[in-house]
Amino acid sequence: MLEVSPAVPSPEAVNAIREKHHLSSSVLTDLPASQPQQCVSMDECEVCKAVLSFPAGSAGRPDGLRPQHIRDLLMCREAGPEFLRTLTAFVNQVLSGGCPSVITPVFWWAPLEA
Repeated sequence: MLEVSPAVPSPEAVNAIREKHHLSSSVLTDLPASQPQQCVSMDECEVCKAVLSFPAGSAGRPDGLRPQHIRDLLMCREAGPEFLRTLTAFVNQVLSGGCPSVITPVFWWAPLEA
């Protein structure tokens, strides 16, 4: 079996790498100008469909919030339509990168257990 180890930093190692991986010949001014991109967004129908797609009894977060709680809020006759508008606005804000950095570690938390 061939044993491979990391290269020892030296001028010879750098030269060997440069021989295998030549510098790019592209001039940066030749690159096309960046274009603003439209981020992914969802409409109220898509958000509602996504929430309703969770099977009954789906597990929730450590704080106790479960998909069923969100479903119940959506199905509320009085507050459901306004909740759906607000939830859709929130989803679109997150999709556009608008999740505040202070909240990101908590918001994207996931149990990584087998």
